[in-house]
Amino acid sequence: MKSENHNDNDCDVTVIGGGVIGISSAYQLVKAGYSVRLLEKGLIGDGSSRENCGLITPSHVLPLSRPGLIVKAVSMMLQSDAPLYVSPWMNWTAMRWFMQTARKCNLSDMKHAMLGRLQLLDASRPMWNEMVNRENMEIELDEVGCIQVHAGKENMETFAPIQKMLDEIGLFATPLIGDELFQTEPGLQSDLYGGWLYKMDAHMRPESLMSEWRRVISEMGVNVIEKCKVTDFKTNGTRIDSAVTNKGNYSSKNYVLASGAWSPILSKKLGVKIPIQPGKGYSITLERPEGCVKIPLILNEASMAVTPWKSGLRLGGTMEFSGYNSKINHHRIEALKRGARRYLKEPGEIPMKEEWYGWRPMTPDGMPIIDRSPNYGNLIIATGHNMQGMGMSPITGVLVKGLIAGDEAPFDMSFYSAARF
Repeated sequence: MKSENHNDNDCDVTVIGGGVIGISSAYQLVKAGYSVRLLEKGLIGDGSSRENCGLITPSHVLPLSRPGLIVKAVSMMLQSDAPLYVSPWMNWTAMRWFMQTARKCNLSDMKHAMLGRLQLLDASRPMWNEMVNRENMEIELDEVGCIQVHAGKENMETFAPIQKMLDEIGLFATPLIGDELFQTEPGLQSDLYGGWLYKMDAHMRPESLMSEWRRVISEMGVNVIEKCKVTDFKTNGTRIDSAVTNKGNYSSKNYVLASGAWSPILSKKLGVKIPIQPGKGYSITLERPEGCVKIPLILNEASMAVTPWKSGLRLGGTMEFSGYNSKINHHRIEALKRGARRYLKEPGEIPMKEEWYGWRPMTPDGMPIIDRSPNYGNLIIATGHNMQGMGMSPITGVLVKGLIAGDEAPFDMSFYSAARF
């Protein structure tokens, strides 16, 4: 069957990927006057942008690659419910990624990544309020901060030197010990030792966000094409001529690759290597219980997050490196429930929907790639935001627009260079 060609000369940019990074890029581009087409292989917001914990957290600057990660990963390899799991059966691409990551697990590289992540998270934080107000978005945005909770004294004291590093870059936290913790968040169990309150953090409901983003960009004129899977590209020298899809070929002047964990599969078609591994995370969504916590929580020993909304309660976490494995590991789902029971007085018992998993795009150094492709002059790469796609998405859209428009960057872009690996 002959493929249909969509040679729309009026389309300036084709964005590939309908997650929060792709949509934020499309939004900034159309707002700047570009005509934009967005291709999504499934439905808008079906991936990790939909069922995550909805945290907008400048405090989350620590990358996964940090001192002690490799020892921790090896020690947990045989634990079926461990919060961090690395499959012992990996291909050469995954093995190379882990070797790159291992080289980044030192204090110097960790501090470098913290600065790169902070730029994006800090710049994005006020943009959330501006976008919600400008576009009348109903996303349950709440600005009550976030508490990192420590069940034991030793664990909290171990984190204190890290908090000192956060203080040095302006990410101050209020220490809460004993009664101070329970007065701030009465929904916690009374035998927990303490925590750190990050007042700059916020949260929203990601399903609502993606639904509202779909409305906003459609009203602005973005041509959203769902169930449109890109399978290849047609190129001419150092330029992309068209994206080949199951619905035909789509041509435009510029392209943005914002496909999250799927980006390396697509970039391989172009001979462009993107060092991303899919890090599987899980979440379960519950009806909001009586006595529900009011402030989002990071449960430190359990390595999980808890996000309360007026419309429900979500438990999320774990990091599983097992490729694009679509099987749900129920041991990890049960670990989330156990963690909630350990820390919360009312952990929630009535599920609102099925258990969920999604793949986060993880880079070796914990920072995304936001750059023009070194191989193709009309391709912008915007992917690899690790677990901070939501929090980093507003400014990422601005940076993508700037790369296409030739704008001067608002800060140091070398952190996000495609050539750094």
